[in-house]
Amino acid sequence: MSERPRVLVMMATYRGERWVGEQIESILAQEGVDVTLRICDDQSPDGTLTVCESYAKSHPNVIVTRNAKNFGVGDNFMQMLYEDGADSYDYYAFSDQDDVWMPNKLRAGVDAIQAQHNDKEPILYYSDLINVEGDKETRELYQFAECENHPGTVLLRNYINGCVMVFNRALVQVVRSYRPEHFPRIHDVWIHMVGRFCGTVIADTEHAYMKRRITGQNVVGKTTLNPKSPSEVMKLLKLAVKPHERVNSTATQLFLKGYEDYVKPEYLEMLGSFSHYYESLDSRIRFSGSDCYWLPSPEALLRIKVGLLMGFY
Repeated sequence: MSERPRVLVMMATYRGERWVGEQIESILAQEGVDVTLRICDDQSPDGTLTVCESYAKSHPNVIVTRNAKNFGVGDNFMQMLYEDGADSYDYYAFSDQDDVWMPNKLRAGVDAIQAQHNDKEPILYYSDLINVEGDKETRELYQFAECENHPGTVLLRNYINGCVMVFNRALVQVVRSYRPEHFPRIHDVWIHMVGRFCGTVIADTEHAYMKRRITGQNVVGKTTLNPKSPSEVMKLLKLAVKPHERVNSTATQLFLKGYEDYVKPEYLEMLGSFSHYYESLDSRIRFSGSDCYWLPSPEALLRIKVGLLMGFY
């Protein structure tokens, strides 16, 4: 592997005209890596595409396309991973359009992955982030550090944002070995599940290498663990109104369908059981009382337990 690893950064854009230029600048300023920035615009009605194309004209390592129709953020990100040639890079990262990266963000992830000395193992690295709301800055992901001891948490609630991930080619090769017609859960959940259950996850919650603007227009804004917050109430209402969709267990069924041969043996029983947990009261009770998942808020954890008993997931 070369001294300067080749990193593919994938950015999905939509209505990002105001902020996207500054984020592109911060990605192009990454130190110690050779970056290719792949931008896919999802039918933005504003000037986002124009801003992105202006960078592509002056930077050969910036590639910009526009979807023929609106895919939605998750599928927009995932399609970039399945493109021809997307498996030819050393490392990978997702980028939101309204963040700002510190110059060592990518190199920190690459160094942590290389320290494992196993480029055949699917490896996912993530760090903390800094939320910026006006003059206020707060850290977020450190509070989920204990989730690393409860691997089933991602089946119920993702806590790793795609924008803080760096992952290796071996992980991408596993992902690309299977492609469902649609990803029931968002892109960072799918990548997290591959890293968690098929490889290794490196949790660096001591460091933060990016700032995320909380604009009110973020697809996934600051995580709230208050079950009484409007966003959390809305999530519960959606589950209650359409429990038959059971997005979480459906996603797990599809995940096993595609990746069972790659899943580490210690996770097979948990994944298999959760994929159909709702079919009997006994399994709903068992998962509700399980310690395979955890959240730092007792109230949010209770909400998950009730949801499991009701078969909502």
